[in-house]
Amino acid sequence: MSTIREKLTNMFSKVMAGTVTREEGTMLINHLAKEDLAETVRELSYLIETPPPGVFPKTILHTIALARNKAFHNILVASLDHKNEDVSILAAEELARLKTSDARDVLVEHLTSDVYHVRKASAAALAQFPDGLAILKKHILTHSEPFFRLTSAQALIKAGKKGIETLLSVLSSGNEAAVVSIAEALIAAGKELGNAEIPKIFDALMMAGDRKDTQSILGLLKVAGSLKGKARGFEGYVMAFEDYPFESVRKEARHALKQIRAALG
Repeated sequence: MSTIREKLTNMFSKVMAGTVTREEGTMLINHLAKEDLAETVRELSYLIETPPPGVFPKTILHTIALARNKAFHNILVASLDHKNEDVSILAAEELARLKTSDARDVLVEHLTSDVYHVRKASAAALAQFPDGLAILKKHILTHSEPFFRLTSAQALIKAGKKGIETLLSVLSSGNEAAVVSIAEALIAAGKELGNAEIPKIFDALMMAGDRKDTQSILGLLKVAGSLKGKARGFEGYVMAFEDYPFESVRKEARHALKQIRAALG
């Protein structure tokens, strides 16, 4: 008699070959779970980590997810930490689909993972929860590590208009570490910003100037330069820092003006 592992291995190989659909595969998975849940969970977890030849870990997890079986919830949680980024992303997306408080709490916990793609997948999934944007904002405001704050900032940018609005609202917080992280995320997101968002960046620049917050000023000047033509009409805000006490700021202001003016012709 075939073992559970053998049955699952044969089924996943047929899924990859196209002779069995993933939906048909879920029928076998659920049947095996009814017969021996603990062993089925163990073998599915093993196969995700050690897939049969020619079978992708993501295919195994996707088939498990399609089973829509609550008994496999812990497999999704464990797969968040998978070394394969595609598996981690799929696990996060499936947890987001559940929209449960347990799923949300797991994703929040993984915002502090040492692995970048795990943080990235978790942050993107959290943005889909009703309170997810607020959670990411709080993470940016409170976490001590810049790389961790940056991951959440990037997720807010990719979350669309509401995400960007949430991100920009942090600029008026006076939180230097958070502002610096947001500036770093915004530098690479010029295309995502609309005309309505641009004034908020320059307002934040002037507030940073009032606070004499040099690191925030430097970061926001870099954002200003990266906006290029979108910064039309705001050159005066940048020029205000051409006589700042520190040469690093004066240099960054000149560079930002150069980028803006070059784009305007």
